[in-house]
Amino acid sequence: MIASLKRFSLQKEALLLDSKLYIIKSALAVATGYIAGSNLPIVNMDMISVLLGVMYNLEPINVAGIRGGLSQLAASAVGAFSTAVLISLFGINVYTIALAMALTIFVSLKMSWRMVSPVAIFTCIYMTQYVQLDSLGNPSVLLTFRLRILALSLGVSIAVFYNYIFSFFYYRKIAFKRLEFIKLQTLSGLSYIRSQLDGKSSDSRDPSIYQGIFNDIELVSSNINTMLDEAEKIHRSLNKEKLLVIVEIIDLLKKINHLVYDLNFTRTQFDDKGDLSANAYADVSDALLEFSKFLQGIDFSSDTASHKEIPDLDIQSRFEHLRIKENISMIQNYLNQIKLKAHGL
Repeated sequence: MIASLKRFSLQKEALLLDSKLYIIKSALAVATGYIAGSNLPIVNMDMISVLLGVMYNLEPINVAGIRGGLSQLAASAVGAFSTAVLISLFGINVYTIALAMALTIFVSLKMSWRMVSPVAIFTCIYMTQYVQLDSLGNPSVLLTFRLRILALSLGVSIAVFYNYIFSFFYYRKIAFKRLEFIKLQTLSGLSYIRSQLDGKSSDSRDPSIYQGIFNDIELVSSNINTMLDEAEKIHRSLNKEKLLVIVEIIDLLKKINHLVYDLNFTRTQFDDKGDLSANAYADVSDALLEFSKFLQGIDFSSDTASHKEIPDLDIQSRFEHLRIKENISMIQNYLNQIKLKAHGL
């Protein structure tokens, strides 16, 4: 019975991202958006934009999400304006629809070259496929633009409100849980590399696991930096000094992951040349196991972490290749730094 229930439970990583609260927050926010939108004139004609505005801006990880909400509104305005100009001049046809999308993407990339906003793309399509009519029954770009912006603004406002309200339930531990999440990702990477060194073909993962790890690190780092900004403006009770320490620990874990990944890259080179003995692989695997045990002895998910000493490693005699020796030495150094910084949390 218990085993059956566990199948329906969330993984630990999801719990560290406060997924349960995010599910509850989503349900309440969507219900609020539906009730509010249904009872407001004009807006009630476009409940899709209201509810999408809510879900686009509900933040599963950061504190308030005000900056994200404003960005979504700006992106939507860009998509609406770009499309409105074209269809006002040339009407709605296959050419203006295509050009409007190209122009929307171009302007979005000018605003932020890293990502084209899905809100801007949706708004571009919206402006050509959900055109409002004026009192005379003529298509009106202005009325369409007004409806889209009003409906989306309501959704964004509701999302920001719930982001802020729910942040009081768990904001003190957000950063600690995110740090624990990155630690678990690091352990996953160490486990993968050890399986490669030990020649265990049963591990079906491949080196792309590190792409996911590095993406997760960047996501969490961005979130913690947002919290640092909001610590001064919204949640003044957030401990800025501890947040800065967490940023430093995350950076150290990122460096460790780079070094461990390099160990695997080095292994593939040596496999081709036959430069390393089987004992050398075993020694590196043993070292990574000791590092894993150390990280497992730290629980970052609470304000008070437990710590274990890093086992001593005889770097000079155990590793026969300079590159491997340097990587292992640097990993040990970074773990020592994490141990010292963790005591300050």
